[in-house]
Amino acid sequence: MLRYILAFIPLVGTTVGAVLGTVDHLSSNFEKQEDTLVAAATGILCSIALNLFFEAYESIHWTLFIGVAIGFFLMLGLNSLAHKNNLSVRHKLFWAMLIHNVPEGMVIGISLADKNVLPATFSLVFSISLQNIPDGLVVSMPLVSKDGKRNAALFGIFSGVVEPIASILIIITAGRLSNIQAFEPLLIGFSLSAIIMIAIELLKECKNKKIVLITAIITTVFNGILG
Repeated sequence: MLRYILAFIPLVGTTVGAVLGTVDHLSSNFEKQEDTLVAAATGILCSIALNLFFEAYESIHWTLFIGVAIGFFLMLGLNSLAHKNNLSVRHKLFWAMLIHNVPEGMVIGISLADKNVLPATFSLVFSISLQNIPDGLVVSMPLVSKDGKRNAALFGIFSGVVEPIASILIIITAGRLSNIQAFEPLLIGFSLSAIIMIAIELLKECKNKKIVLITAIITTVFNGILG
């Protein structure tokens, strides 16, 4: 039972961030600071990609390249749909976080697959929960002006709901798979290519590249402290 409770902890961080993004003072100033926020969100994605790159370097396996290919072709398809349907930057941020949270949730599930929950697992779960706060915030804040507070918060929360779902699916199937950790390189590769492609798309629309760099550095240091 403890494993299933821990699987939902990261969603708390996403929810906190999503709700913070609908606070009047923050959301009311968004229209004046849209490019700054998009740049900050892009910086966060660049930081995530950098962390995933180092994880990929440490987890080199043939399945890693399959994951990269899957993420690449999936994002090509989504980008094609985005251009056809004129998908806004706001919704690209939502899809970026949603896609990132699927493999992240699976990695959490792999760490929780063992019935004996280790102290390192607690550390992983709570550090990811803290990292999810800015993720939820950058999804909900841009949506307030167009979709209203309630819908913006729901979008932010929903971007993180896939995380515990993915974790629980891994926990349930772990006993039926002989080597569940063999999937980790594939998941890392998938997330890496997907996040890089979304970050590149957002970077094209950012006017303030300095904010991207500053946010990426700050977030990388923050993640390094937590990790």
